[in-house]
Order: sequence, then structure tokens, then C-alpha cells
Amino acid sequence: MRFPTSFSIGLCCAAASLPSQNFLTLPATAGPATELGSYSLLPFMQPNARVQVFYDALEVAAGPVVLDQLELRYDGPIPAVGAPGPFSITRLQIKVGVSTVTTPTADFAANLTTPLVTVFDGPWTYLPDPGSAYPHPWGGPSGALTFPFTTTVPLALAQGEWLVVEIAMEGNNIANFGFSHAIVDGATTSGGFANGSTANYGQGCAAAAAAPDATASVSGLYGPGGVHRLAGANLGANAAALAVFGLSNSTAFVPLPWTLPGTNCTLLASPDVAVLTFADAAGSVAGPQAVPLALPADPAFSGLVVYEQFASLVPTANPWGIVLSNGVAVTLGSWTPLGRGTFLAAHDTDATAPHANSLRAFGYAMRLRTL
Repeated sequence: MRFPTSFSIGLCCAAASLPSQNFLTLPATAGPATELGSYSLLPFMQPNARVQVFYDALEVAAGPVVLDQLELRYDGPIPAVGAPGPFSITRLQIKVGVSTVTTPTADFAANLTTPLVTVFDGPWTYLPDPGSAYPHPWGGPSGALTFPFTTTVPLALAQGEWLVVEIAMEGNNIANFGFSHAIVDGATTSGGFANGSTANYGQGCAAAAAAPDATASVSGLYGPGGVHRLAGANLGANAAALAVFGLSNSTAFVPLPWTLPGTNCTLLASPDVAVLTFADAAGSVAGPQAVPLALPADPAFSGLVVYEQFASLVPTANPWGIVLSNGVAVTLGSWTPLGRGTFLAAHDTDATAPHANSLRAFGYAMRLRTL
């Protein structure tokens, strides 16, 4: 069929007026045109999750551009298993921006030096991995992993800055259908965070006769770049309490351990840092109220031991009116330089978590459409 000359000229002019579109494929140094050597179960294999992924200027490898779409892909070759989908996500949020933080850590808010731009916020439906492929196509089956932006984002990444992509997912119903593959392709590199260990020591004292002894416990990531939380129990109902963090269990203003005269309450950690909080009606500092200790991603902290303890004010407990828990010795793991400029901070159960519960020297295989 032949079109009138005037129509052909108009069509050519319209096409010429459209912005040219190209793609950034990340991480650039990993060769993302082919299947990469690692993968992540997050975010699409969990009911709820929050991830922040970071790419440095070398991995983005582009001058000023404008972004308007993001694509992920499944890891392969993997056979199709389980329910065929589609699966639904109640709320999916995608945010994009730039951070000048020196090194990302487990503290989501501290990783951002300027607010990210929300490019998608709403429900989403997606399909699982359709089966073996090498590599899987960008955007996944039927565009299920292609996310058009609701607003464009200009990007000009300078040396020392990070491109940040945050994905928060709530109410993913994949678990309701049995196991299915929704594993995202990516690349792991060397270095980054290595977790440490903890050990309880000493003994706490009681807030009242016949009451159990006060105790302290920790949870989280123990190492440079990590965040862990100090929790307490049996501290006294609604008591004011100090979370104590110290670098010594042998000396403070007195030699340690030091027992308060006339009691069996023992100071076990030097009070180098103390944070005021309050126990609940059951005498606990727990859950979101547990006191966080955030550490910079600095190799100098590798292997350091932090001694931790709770002290609470209970006027009727003893002549001093002070209750002391047992101690926890936290031996920090290590931080080593990243082999590639990619990093992932993630929480695998909570889309609104303030702190990650895993850190990886990892970057998703990602394709960003540019205008």
C-alpha cells in the first residue's frame, strides 16, 4: 500500500520529533549483556521487603541523561516450577536518586544525602520465571519486570556519587500459591560487610524480690556498616533505663566488674556511650524500642569488641535504686573495600524497616531507559 506523499512527510516529521531512547545496562563492568554470575531472592520472593541498591559512576558509565523506565530480569537457566501466576503486590514503591554518602550501610535513611524521587507507587501484578533461558529477556515475561516511571528523573552522576534505586514491596501474595521461581539476576563482587559474633557474660540483678534477673540481648548486623539493637528484659515496669555501650569490660571510672556495695548488681561495661530510654509495663525494652548502634563502614572498626549492658532506675530495688543487667560482648566483623562499585542493603520481611538485616556486595542486573 502506498501512502500519500504528504502523509509520509508528516509521519517522518512526527518520528523525528520523538525523543531518542537508549538504555543504560548495569552494572557496566560485569558485562550485563549476558547472564551474570549471581542472583537475589529479594524482592519478589518475599511477602514484604525493602532494598536499596547502589551503583557508582563507573558502573553507570554515562553522562547526563534522563531516566524514564527500569527493567530487571530473572536469573537463569532455571526450570519453571510451582504456580504459574500471575501474582499480585498490594503496594510497590520504586524510588531513584543520587547519594554522596561515602559508603552505604545498613541505615536506610543515612544512606541518602538527598531525598529520592518516587517513580512508581501502586499495586503491581507479575509473572514468575517462565523457565530456562540464558539470559532471560529484560523486563521479564509479558513486561512483568518492566516498570515505566510516572515521572522522569534527570541523572548526572559525578565521581564519588552513587545511583540509588530503592524498591519497597508490601503484600506480595506469591507465598499463598506455593513455591515459584522469581529470582532476580545480578552480580556479586568481593569485599564489603562480614558479620561478627556475640556472647553474654556476667549476671544481672533483680528489680524486686523473687523477680527474675535483668537481662540484655542483641540482634542485627555486628560489624562495620551494620546496625544492631540492644534489648533488655526485667528492668522494672516503666523504668527509665540507660543502654550502655563501652570499649572495655575491665576498666571504667572503677575497675570492672564492679559490684554496687550492698547489692548483687554489677557494672560490666564501661559507659563510654549511654542512651536514655524507658522500659514498658513489663519491664522490657524490645522490638522497635530496642536501642540501635549504627557503625560506619570503616575497616578500622573490624574486630573491635563492644561491651553492652542495661542500667535501670528502680528506687525500690536496692539502696542504690539501680538495676543492672548481664552484659553482652559484641565482636565486630569486618569491612573490606568493594571489588566493584555495587552494593545492596536489604530487609527481607519489612517494607518500612529503618535498618537492613542483610548487606551484600551485589548489584542487580538492571536496564534503565534514557531519553
